[in-house]
Amino acid sequence: MNQLNKKVTASDVAAHLGLSRSAVSRAFTEGASINPAKREKILATAKELGYQPNFLARTLSTPATRSRSHLVAILISDFSNPFQSFLFEELSTTLQLNGKQPMLLNVKQAEDLDAAILRLSGYQVDAVIAVMGSLPAESFAQCQKLSLPLITLGRADQRGLIPSVQTDNVEAGRLAAQHLLTQGLNKLGFVAGRSDGQASIERYQGFCEILSQRGATPPIRLDAGRYGYSAGFELGVRSIDTLRELEGIFCASDALAMGLIDSCREVSKVAIPEMLRVVGCDDVPQASWQGYQLSSIAQPVPEIAQQVMQLLEKMWQKDDDIPIMTRLAPSLKVRRT
Repeated sequence: MNQLNKKVTASDVAAHLGLSRSAVSRAFTEGASINPAKREKILATAKELGYQPNFLARTLSTPATRSRSHLVAILISDFSNPFQSFLFEELSTTLQLNGKQPMLLNVKQAEDLDAAILRLSGYQVDAVIAVMGSLPAESFAQCQKLSLPLITLGRADQRGLIPSVQTDNVEAGRLAAQHLLTQGLNKLGFVAGRSDGQASIERYQGFCEILSQRGATPPIRLDAGRYGYSAGFELGVRSIDTLRELEGIFCASDALAMGLIDSCREVSKVAIPEMLRVVGCDDVPQASWQGYQLSSIAQPVPEIAQQVMQLLEKMWQKDDDIPIMTRLAPSLKVRRT
């Protein structure tokens, strides 16, 4: 075999150093008994030779470590939603900083979940994080059957069985309403995402609550049916007359708001913010782009990731004090719109 194509093994590292193969294995095993100086020497030599142990194979074959693979699956339901991509990036970074390896699965429909979770069980994953805004938490029965630790983001379990980390969406709606009212605006609207979307429903609830408390006119509700950019653009095109009557509008997601803004620029010629003030929700990175400078209700994404990590540690330690709902406060980010 061509030496350039030969895969370096633990035996090669051991032979190079004149050590036993078990010594090399101990150097790569967390908590194993080995002299620190020897460990450093073995790791340095392994790096020089290009050796990397197969942690998955070790997890599947070694009884002592079978229960912990350090693999954590992240299920994403909609990559067209920039917030889910944004959240995945923060979650994966936090997991890696804590010695875990994220594993991504794209699951679009509830019927795909059982098959996906069964595949995950074959990899001996330590936990599942479900970023599933469009899928009910009750769909995750297979996780419970397999005793897989599970945390949901974006949609809470109405039965109170599955731990969830959520932004306070009702408060997000309140913040948006307060901001628009302080601009002296009276004719307000709301752009909803999915009709069954928990976040959209709760944001609308908070928005209406403040308008009612202030004696303002109830908002005109516009239903996009989805959360993405194209849904916002299409809604803007078919709602030109309504938008021209409004003074301010709160969109259930930043992607909806950005699509709406572009439709106003290119189709209806409704000037933003001179004729219509727009507030989004999520505060995805694109919201701060110069072309949008979108005012948004920010979800505390780094804090969400940290809370998830803390919950996972409690679940792995079999802690009895695990909160079913962790609700975090949003904040207003004022920009040009």
